Amino acid sequence: MNGTDWTSVISLLLLPPGGIIIVLILGLLLHVKRPWLGAAVIGLGTAALIVLSLPLTGHDLMAGLDAYAPALSPSLKKPGKNIQAIVVLGSGRYANAPEYGGDTVGRTDLLRLRYAAWLQRRTGLPILVSGGSPFGESASEADLMQQCLKQDFGAHVRWVEGKSRTTWENARYTRRLLTAAKIGHVYLVTSAWHMRRAVWAFETNGIDVTPAPTGFATLGTKYSGLLGYLPSTKGLSISAMALRERLGFLWYNLVHTSPITAGPGLNTRK
Repeated sequence: MNGTDWTSVISLLLLPPGGIIIVLILGLLLHVKRPWLGAAVIGLGTAALIVLSLPLTGHDLMAGLDAYAPALSPSLKKPGKNIQAIVVLGSGRYANAPEYGGDTVGRTDLLRLRYAAWLQRRTGLPILVSGGSPFGESASEADLMQQCLKQDFGAHVRWVEGKSRTTWENARYTRRLLTAAKIGHVYLVTSAWHMRRAVWAFETNGIDVTPAPTGFATLGTKYSGLLGYLPSTKGLSISAMALRERLGFLWYNLVHTSPITAGPGLNTRK
């Protein structure tokens, strides 16, 4: 099992529902010899499951991540000062899609690609797509993204970075292409909840970025009333994603601590 697989396994064990299941199992084991302690642990795990399954809890957990970078103005008509390209990060594929005869881009990718195409129409800037084959797939995610942008959105992709398996590698390998093209400042397109970690990775690798977030964790009127306070798989999914992203950001700060200090695109944003 490679490193990427172990990272995924650890995430599944720490985050809900995996982490909560482990707590509940521990509570059952403790209950055999220490009933009161076991019951307390089971109660704690159950309460956590209920709270994290509420759509409003997930929304609140996401709100802090979404607030990192505001959306660009919908009336944008030209690129910001010194911005020379649009970089779009992949987020996973829709594997073995029967209606398409194979792999294609996933739901989150579609949101990002649609926004990148919109941004290109407004600014005329070239697009770079970034995403590899973390599990040995024949086509990289970047290849699938390029195909989608061309066929479904009529957008042109100039650079395809198909080696990266993580956000850190997105930044590392993208920097090589941007440096070769003498590009030092880009719009960075990714999900709003992912933007803080993405910006940190790119700026640590010496790339100046202007955040161009999409896919904000908004709740419709459906969840403004009673449904927002009832446990659901949607609520648990949003909560788990928010916790995973916060854990990922902490992990990046622990393991990636050496910023790039030379070369085109050296970050000056504080």
